[in-house]
Amino acid sequence: MNIENENTQPATRETMPEYLDRLAADQIEAGADATGADIKAAAAEIRKLTESLEKMNRAMANAADREAQLSAAIFGLIEDHVQTVVENEVQTAIDDYDPTDHPAFGDAVDQQVQNSSVEDTVRELLDNVYISFRI
Repeated sequence: MNIENENTQPATRETMPEYLDRLAADQIEAGADATGADIKAAAAEIRKLTESLEKMNRAMANAADREAQLSAAIFGLIEDHVQTVVENEVQTAIDDYDPTDHPAFGDAVDQQVQNSSVEDTVRELLDNVYISFRI
């Protein structure tokens, strides 16, 4: 059983203009022609305003879609351009890098030389050398 309607038919809700049309017809039938005409005019105005509102909503949705498409295209172009610029700058920095230009380069070499011993150097040189003796 449908709570809204006892005869198991779903209740249909009328719109405000439909309600006003019905009210206007009742007023005209009751002899209040001027009141009925005013109510009927109000219903027509509500319909007109509702249609205008729906048209504006569709236009705004269309504008929002176009804006989203344009934004995506612009950000895509910006992203590609920024990526190209960054890659070029990084490659230029890598190409121009010379570790010997660093102020602490000489100190680092001196420290490495001080930390290594002759024995370590000989071991590194002879690490993969095979020596055989015959007597």
